[in-house]
Amino acid sequence: MQQCIMNFPSLKELELALFRCLQQTFKEVLENILRQIDDYLAEHRDKKRFELKEKREGKIDTSFGPIVFKRNYYRDREKGCYLYLLDRTLEFDGSKGFSPLVEEWALELAATGPSYRRAVYQLEQFLGYSVMSHESLR
Repeated sequence: MQQCIMNFPSLKELELALFRCLQQTFKEVLENILRQIDDYLAEHRDKKRFELKEKREGKIDTSFGPIVFKRNYYRDREKGCYLYLLDRTLEFDGSKGFSPLVEEWALELAATGPSYRRAVYQLEQFLGYSVMSHESLR
């Protein structure tokens, strides 16, 4: 009996494995939701104002892990600029490389901790992957 018990993972290992599994599942759900919102925006946009140019690949680090997704790139005929309606609608800057939630966590850790390096290390330990460098956070 004692020999069988020794083969079970610890509660910590089980919890960590489940957390990583949930991160992967939620990452896939988030990618799906972003795709659906971007498709909706493409269909319902003001077509006279926003000219669809192309789909571009974006990568952002989220609390679920890094996600790679394609989003529509538009030219705003009124303002003469280029933009992603998805980014504007969801109120995030896709060029930063990380989600607003991850950015907020990192800034909170940096403000309350001893250093940028320590804040990035703590974020990495919790999320399970390297989100940003201490220089990016600074």
